[in-house]
Amino acid sequence: MSSITFENSYQGSFRDMGESHISIHSSPNDNMVDGESPVIELRGNSVSDSSWQLMIAKAVSQGVVSPEEWPEYNRQIKDKKRRKKDYNDYLLTLCSKPIKRLKATQTAKNTPKSQRTKISQELASVDRDGVLNDGSLWYISKLDDRPSNVSKKDWREFEVEALTRFDNNSTYQMLNPGVYRSEIHLDEAGEIHKQDLAVWFRSDSIGRVQYSKTSTIQDVLLKLYGGNKDELDRRVSLVAEITNNIDKTPGQERADTKLWRAVKSNQQPSRMLHAGKMYNSALVTLWRYENVRILRQTALEVARERGIDYHVDDVYNTDGVHRSRDVYMQHQQTKDSLRNQRLATKRAQYATDKLTDKINDIYRDTLKRAPGASESPLEQTNKIINHLKQVKEESERIQSENDRQQQQLDQLKRQSEMMKQQSRWVELRLLIVNIIEKLWNLMFDRDLRHDFTDNHQKWRDSMTNQVNKEMYNQLDQDQQKQLNAPNQSNGHNLER
Repeated sequence: MSSITFENSYQGSFRDMGESHISIHSSPNDNMVDGESPVIELRGNSVSDSSWQLMIAKAVSQGVVSPEEWPEYNRQIKDKKRRKKDYNDYLLTLCSKPIKRLKATQTAKNTPKSQRTKISQELASVDRDGVLNDGSLWYISKLDDRPSNVSKKDWREFEVEALTRFDNNSTYQMLNPGVYRSEIHLDEAGEIHKQDLAVWFRSDSIGRVQYSKTSTIQDVLLKLYGGNKDELDRRVSLVAEITNNIDKTPGQERADTKLWRAVKSNQQPSRMLHAGKMYNSALVTLWRYENVRILRQTALEVARERGIDYHVDDVYNTDGVHRSRDVYMQHQQTKDSLRNQRLATKRAQYATDKLTDKINDIYRDTLKRAPGASESPLEQTNKIINHLKQVKEESERIQSENDRQQQQLDQLKRQSEMMKQQSRWVELRLLIVNIIEKLWNLMFDRDLRHDFTDNHQKWRDSMTNQVNKEMYNQLDQDQQKQLNAPNQSNGHNLER
C-alpha cells in the first residue's frame, strides 16, 4: 500500500527550484537511473529561468503593479506617508496581513515548539525571497513501496507520468491558480516528487490587491461546486466535524476517506459553519483533500494503464504525526536503520558468545576476582566500567587537589615576595628619616654651608662620612658584625 503525501507551507524558496536546485543537490544520488534529468519543468519554462521573474509575471496577472509601472504608481499616491521606498517594500506590504498572522501565532503562548520552528523557517524564507512563497510537495509513494516485480526504471517512469498528468489536470489547475513554477525533482535522497511555488494575490471588492490565500481558496472551491455556497458550507462543516474527532491510530480510517463517504451519502453535519476561524481552517483542509483526491485518481489511472500493482491506503499506517519532507525522510531512515539493526542482532549472536568469554577475562584482570554466577555479561561490563570510572574519578580528584595546592603555594609565594618588598621599602624609608633627623642640625652648620658653596666636594665628603656613621649606628649588633667594619668613622666597608 502507498500513501499520497501533500506537503504545503510558506517555506517555498527560489533557491530550491530550477538551476539553483540542481546546484544544491549536485552530490551523487543512488536513486537516479541512466537517462534521467535531475529536474523536469512542467510549465514550459527552462531550468535556467528566473523564479523571481516567473513570480512577478504571475503576481501581475493577479493585479499586482509591475516593476516597470510601479514608480509612476507610487508617485501618484497623494499621501506621501503611504508611498513605498522601493518595489520590494511594495510587494512585502501586499503580503503584510498573512505575515502579521504568522508572527502573532509564533509568539502566542499556546503555540507548540514545532509550530514555532516551522513559522521561523517560513519567515526566514520571506526575508530571503522578498515575497510570501507558498510551496507544495507532492508524493505518490515512499521509497520502499515499489513491488518486487517492477523494475526501478519502470516504477520511476510511472511516478513521473502520474505527477506530470496531475499537473496538467484542469481541476488541479483551477484549485491552484497561483502556481507559477512546477517541477518534478528526481535527484534527491527521497522519492520522486512534484514541487510547486505559488502566490495568492487577489483584488478585493474595491480593487485593492492583497495576498489572500484563504479567500482565493474559497473562490476556487465555490467554482468547483458550481457556485453552490450551501454545498461548500456542508463539506467544510463535515471536515471540521471529522477532523475534530478523528482517531489517527494506525489501522483507523483516514479523515479524507470518511469525508468522501459522508459526501457521497449526502450526510449532514451536526453543526453547520458559515464563517469564522474554524471555518477557514476546515476550508483549507477541504482544499487539501480535493487536491489529494485528484492526485490519487490520477496515480491509480496511470498505474492501471501501465499494468503496475499500485494501491493507496484508506487507513492510517503511521503514527499520525505530520512531518515535513526532511523530517519524514529522517524518520524513514530511522525505521530502516532499526530494521537493519534487528538483522544485525541475529548475526551478532555468535559473536556475543565469544565476547562474553573476553568480558570474563577482563573482569578478573580488573576486579581481581571471578564474576558471580548470576552476573550477566552486561552486569559484568557495567561493573568494569564503574570500576574504571571510579579509578579515573579518583585520579582526577587527586590531580585536582594537587592543582589546587599548587595554586595556593604559588599564591603564598607571591604574597611572601610582596611582603618582602614592602618590608624593605619600610626599612629604607625609616632609615632615611632617622638619618635626616640625626643630621638636621648639622645640615645648617655655618661652616658646612660655607663649604657647600665654596668647596662642594669637601661638603660631599664630610656629609657622606656623617651619613655613613649614622647608617652604621642604625644597625643592630649582628648587622654591624656582618659588615665587619674596622672603623665606625670611615665608609670603606659601606656603599655610598
